[in-house]
Amino acid sequence: MDNNRRKYVRANYPCQLTIWQDVGLETILANTSNIGAQGIGVIVDQEILAGTKVDVQIYWKELGDPFRCKGIVVYNKKREDRFYHTGIQFVALSLNKTNQLNRKILDLKDLEKEGK
Repeated sequence: MDNNRRKYVRANYPCQLTIWQDVGLETILANTSNIGAQGIGVIVDQEILAGTKVDVQIYWKELGDPFRCKGIVVYNKKREDRFYHTGIQFVALSLNKTNQLNRKILDLKDLEKEGK
């Protein structure tokens, strides 16, 4: 999908995160490539099949407590190196969680502009 055509604001600010897969409860450490109110792009060192349900915890470097939610993998594309670019759509976010996430994304956009 073309980033310029997205309906929701996305931040291209690197955050660390942990992903837990429903299948096998394997823990995967990853970094974000971008984050928006509807989902997150991550770089991982293994294939996670589309349709896999996951729990995600995002660590905000300078922005306080981690954010945890549920998601579903919507795509997983192998890059030229040994990594995969993976898209995770957030699911079942409460209004409170959505508002919290939107505030964090705006804060990340500010950090992105400041070059921090």
